[in-house]
Parts: sequence; C-alpha cells; structure tokens
Amino acid sequence: MRLLSVVFALLPALPVQAAWFTDNGTREAMSVLRAKPVADLSPTEREILTAANRIGWIAVPDCGWGSNAVLVTVEGQDYAVTSLHLLTGRGPGQVHCDPGLDAIFLPNASYILPDISYQAGDEAVRRMEFENRIVDLEPDPVNFTRSGAGMPWVGDWVAYRLTETVSDDIMPDFAWGAGGLRGAMPWSARQNPAGPVWVIGYDGRFEQENGWEFSWQGCEQRKTRPDNGMIYFTCDAAPGASSSLIAVMEDGRLTFQGIVTGIMDPAIGTDIPVPKSALLWNIGTQSAGIQAKLDPRSLPEPDGWRGLWR
Repeated sequence: MRLLSVVFALLPALPVQAAWFTDNGTREAMSVLRAKPVADLSPTEREILTAANRIGWIAVPDCGWGSNAVLVTVEGQDYAVTSLHLLTGRGPGQVHCDPGLDAIFLPNASYILPDISYQAGDEAVRRMEFENRIVDLEPDPVNFTRSGAGMPWVGDWVAYRLTETVSDDIMPDFAWGAGGLRGAMPWSARQNPAGPVWVIGYDGRFEQENGWEFSWQGCEQRKTRPDNGMIYFTCDAAPGASSSLIAVMEDGRLTFQGIVTGIMDPAIGTDIPVPKSALLWNIGTQSAGIQAKLDPRSLPEPDGWRGLWR
C-alpha cells in the first residue's frame, strides 16, 4: 500500500500554501453571499447560509491553536465537532494541546469580516458583540486519544460539549434567518459514495488573498470500496481549512456528511489540474462514525467521556 503524505490543514501554520491541485478560483466569501438580495438566492444558496450559522470556531488559548467546528445537537446537548489534530500530532503520544485545557467556541465566527472600518455607533457595537460571542467548552472532549490523528484506526475528530446551548439562539435582524432559531447541523441519512458536496468554513489561502473570513465552495466527492471512513473531495483547501463542514443535499437541505481532515502535500506542486485518481484528492472524515460515538448509549456513565480522564 502506497502511503500518501498529508499536511493537516490547521492553524497556526507555516506560510500558507494551496492544496496542490487547486487554484482557489471558485471559493466565495460568505459576506458576498449574504449581501445578495434574498429574492435572488437559489435554494442551494439559502441552505449554505443556514449551514453557515451552524459552523463556528474553536480556540485553545493556552496552546495558541484554533480550528473550524461544526455545531451538532445530541438529545438536547450541543457539541462542537472539530479535528483531533487540533490537539495531537499524527504519531502516538504527540499531544500539543492537553484535552483538559480551557477551550472556547465562537458560534458566530462566520460573520467576522476582515474590514469593519465602515461600521460605527451602536449598530457596530451590537454586531461586534454578536460576532465575538464566546461560549466555554467542557474539557476532555469525546474521542480524544493519544494514539495520534494519523493512525489509520483513529477517527480524526473530537467533540466538545458546550457549557450553554446556542442551537436555540434567535438570530438577530442583521443575520441570515433573522427571528428564527440558529439550529444545529442535521446528520446525513447516508454516506453518498459519490456526487456533489459543499465545503464551508475558514481556509488559510482564502484569508491570505482576501482577509480573515469564512468562505464556501461546491465540488465533487468520492469514497472507497470497501469504505474506509474517509471522504475524498475536489474543493480547494489550504492549511487552516481543517474541520470545515462537508455537506450534501438531502431532501432539499444540507446535511452533515463530514469534516475536512487534510490536504495533499503542497510540496508535490501547486495549482495543477485535479488528479484523475480520487485517492489524490483532499481528504475528509465521514460524520457517520462521529454520530455513532456521540449516541448517548455509547457514552460511559455517569460522567460521559469526561469520566475517562479522572
């Protein structure tokens, strides 16, 4: 079996490079989509805006790392799903962020813009308070392991419990879905073997070229047979894109198919055509394993996964 070199798409990173076969040409800023007249939005664009309300940013201040995170709800408990390699390296014992450290979640990070100089007065303060809202996370996330995120038997994800519920937030008048509930990402009913996907979140190269802002893109995905729990996709992805949402359309709504895990090694080359072999595409982790492990019946009692670390 030939091993493929993977660069984990996580912040902080060395000087940002693109995924080796992409040119970042079709990513679009979330602010551009939000600025379109509502009447001009396609059904897919409306779903992208709804999904963006359910994607935030996790930070672990004491070790200086951060990543995208997808909001899900399991039996009334909100979780922020992000990459295991936010906390660990690829190999066994390589832990750069202890799971017990304080971590925070910014549920409205997709509204942060690179330039807010045009904002002034009370309205600007209200928007900034919304954009920079912080929710504390419980330590010791579900699925943390010291085995290393690069080990083939390890799912590259963790899920932090939020200390307060944000899925039932009422969205303000200047946000998409104003007056309605934020909600959480619904799980995909099935893992599609191929077809269109949409990737939404922060991306390092997009920031380098446009400023710090969430963006989105549609592309194609493939999965292996037998299934190895991974998603291979053609959307642009650069360091920093880890844990971005990978979504599919089911019955007219976007659902949680997986998260971005890694990009092909930029050292191979940049900005060349997409390889014919899906095994050379960018890589994601399927949501099915995440959903199964977050099932309350799989959690130890009485303290859930936190009990494993006491």
